[in-house]
Amino acid sequence: MNPPEHPLFKHYPLNGTGAIATGEVPIPYHIYDGYGALIGGTADLAAVQRLLQPEAVTPIQTVDGRALMGIWICDFTNASLGPHHELQFSIFVARQPVRDLATHPLGLLTAMLTRPDMQMMCHGLWNNSPTVVAYNRELLSLNAQLGTSTIARDVQQMNFQFNDAVSGSPLLAGSLSKPQQASGRASFALLTQLGLRQTLRISRQPWVEMAIVNPLGVGLAHNGVARAMTKNALNNVRYFDPATNLLTIGHPTYRELSFSPL
Repeated sequence: MNPPEHPLFKHYPLNGTGAIATGEVPIPYHIYDGYGALIGGTADLAAVQRLLQPEAVTPIQTVDGRALMGIWICDFTNASLGPHHELQFSIFVARQPVRDLATHPLGLLTAMLTRPDMQMMCHGLWNNSPTVVAYNRELLSLNAQLGTSTIARDVQQMNFQFNDAVSGSPLLAGSLSKPQQASGRASFALLTQLGLRQTLRISRQPWVEMAIVNPLGVGLAHNGVARAMTKNALNNVRYFDPATNLLTIGHPTYRELSFSPL
């Protein structure tokens, strides 16, 4: 396997192997091509606090008392573990209470780019590849499960559906309008939120780093941290419009969090 000529893969090359249930795999985990959507928003704080009660972290709170949550829908067309889909329900957390996050539709995205104290707990995770599920569970201590999925995209819509592979029960379904077209209004609002200095600093970074936290119960008896580095070829920011975007959460655990996509 020959990774693309990008500084990120030169800095973190495939320099190891790991043994998992499906065989030997390269380390670290590389993604070379694909696309995806992060649907960011807020959730009911009390419900999220109950969900995270066993954990040694606390949910990030907005000033109006909501928790930060995100849903990732990804089609990785070229990766070190082979092509695969991913559905992830993320709760944004910190080691110490944070209650001062401004209430804004782009508040999550701004915080991801500017707050080093914020971590992303990968709480619910489904992949459609047994190898990726085993890698995530056995090497990263993530609660990965096998799913079945369809993701399709053109210039007008991105449609997706995820089901649990064992029970067949629905996990998530929906569609996003104009996924390849940035919103000038949202992009300008993000620039305003970040400020010119922060925007220039971020634009000069070779990649963006995020701390990923595992939930308890799979491999580790503590909330460990993995570092994830990303450099996207293209980023499109849009507001979530319920009139043109559809989102149905089928999994009961995450449906009960009253997620509000922004």
